[in-house]
Amino acid sequence: MTTPMKLIIAIIAILLIGAGFYMFDWSDKWERKKSAEAALAGKREELKQLEEAIKELPKLQQEVREKQEELNKVISSKMSNETADEFVGNYLREVERLVVEQQKVTNDYTFQIKSISPGAVAATAGPGGQGAPPAGPEQPEALAAFQTRIFSMSMTGKYSTIVDFLYQLGAMKLDRLVTINSLRLGKGSEEKGGGSPSLTVELPITAYLKTGTN
Repeated sequence: MTTPMKLIIAIIAILLIGAGFYMFDWSDKWERKKSAEAALAGKREELKQLEEAIKELPKLQQEVREKQEELNKVISSKMSNETADEFVGNYLREVERLVVEQQKVTNDYTFQIKSISPGAVAATAGPGGQGAPPAGPEQPEALAAFQTRIFSMSMTGKYSTIVDFLYQLGAMKLDRLVTINSLRLGKGSEEKGGGSPSLTVELPITAYLKTGTN
């Protein structure tokens, strides 16, 4: 093979190698370009959704204010002004009334209060003192004006009666707001004639006290 031919072949090989490197580098840049364009499209979509959410923010804030006002009205309607000295007596009368109503409605006269032990008065905004309910991020601002007291209650009754009683508490059938911190069921006495057995239930109930004047 002559020298000119060798030079031509070498030049062609160099050109092919250069073209290969160029094609490889171009392909890599093309893939990166497509990835960047896809990421940009995703960010634009996120920005669009964020802009839409910002437009809805005043409406959502207004809905929150309206719900807060409704909650304030409901709580105020269920709270009567009382002093800390009246707290225990009023609560006992309210619970007794509700228990008697449950006995009549369910015809379950095994449903009775065995004991009630009132705790000390505590402010809801306090750092977890006795009588304060468990702290949580969802604590409504409307409850910040109320003091609380935990009443440890022990009761007996049929399961269905106990469940309905708890439902009545949740439906605010007392003249005050209450929350149940925990619940423990135990075996009671057997019903004569093979009926449903009576159970015992122990539950600490946080009751809210309204102070000030309406």
